[in-house]
Amino acid sequence: MADIPFLNPSVLAQLDLPIPNRSSTPLLLEALNLNRAYVPNTDIQAYRRLYALDQLECEYWQGFIKMPLFKLHVQVFQPKTDHIRGTVFLLHGYLEHSGIYQPIIRELLEQGFSVLTYDLPGHGLSDGNAASIQNFDHYQQVLHAVHQYVKNADQLPQPWLGIGQSTGGAIWMHHLLEYAEQRKNPIVERVLLLSPLVRPAKTSWWHNPVGLGIIRRIKREVPRHFKRNNHNPEFLRFVRLKDPLQPRMMGMDWILAMSKWMQEMEQRPACRIPVWLAQGAQDQTVDWRYNIEFIRQKFRLQTLLMLEEGSHQLINERADIRAALTGLIPAFLHAQSSKGYY
Repeated sequence: MADIPFLNPSVLAQLDLPIPNRSSTPLLLEALNLNRAYVPNTDIQAYRRLYALDQLECEYWQGFIKMPLFKLHVQVFQPKTDHIRGTVFLLHGYLEHSGIYQPIIRELLEQGFSVLTYDLPGHGLSDGNAASIQNFDHYQQVLHAVHQYVKNADQLPQPWLGIGQSTGGAIWMHHLLEYAEQRKNPIVERVLLLSPLVRPAKTSWWHNPVGLGIIRRIKREVPRHFKRNNHNPEFLRFVRLKDPLQPRMMGMDWILAMSKWMQEMEQRPACRIPVWLAQGAQDQTVDWRYNIEFIRQKFRLQTLLMLEEGSHQLINERADIRAALTGLIPAFLHAQSSKGYY
């Protein structure tokens, strides 16, 4: 990873390119079109270079998908191989964006899988109020809109698998339980959860709707405090000081929506859909002990990988800590597929 700009300060310092931002860069995106070759303009090339997406050995498409509530930034990566093994829908976490997921995109491509990823509303190059959402159901509407847009794309063959970090994992769990309750097969055959969100750490006030409502009336957003959510100093420095797409505020609407979503998830019936789980034992962002038990009760937990020195953000964790995850990913990708849960 030595030549990845956001993981190497000396490479980052040498860049002389336009700096992407949430206001102007999305205006330069075209509608996503998987039916023709994609040639990005100079500013979008700068985005790709900053996050080392231009280093990936693959065919590449990028653009927006317009839906009623949001205009989403979507990226598709197709490995250069005669036999694509399947497709991974990769969902990032809260206060993140898909650009910083380059390391895992590279791993998935090397395993022969296409990758589709998109910036959540209010994140990265997608529109929406910064780091905010009115209702977690909107995340499901976004997932369904993307699915409808790409479901017949030649670049994204079956089987479809899901990977989600933190809030991305929450979106997948919501999808699986909702579809199971409706006795429908989900759009993916299995899911790998990375430090998934069910309940955040230090939850005393998150469950108090009265207190949350009072805070919401006082402030629409609160300053973000950058936590040491992994042990990779280069990544942490970039996120805190250099990443132009990092939100600096947290929307109170998101916190209120999450509080409501947590209670709804508790009420959903369990299902038999298999999930894989990787969790850092030093994670101080989510209440991982509670979350693991929740996942055991609601899903068929196929594999649990505990990273004893791992923190929350596992995608860009320090290499020696992340090594076990690097081994888990191929096992998840190439596991025997199961279909027809009902």
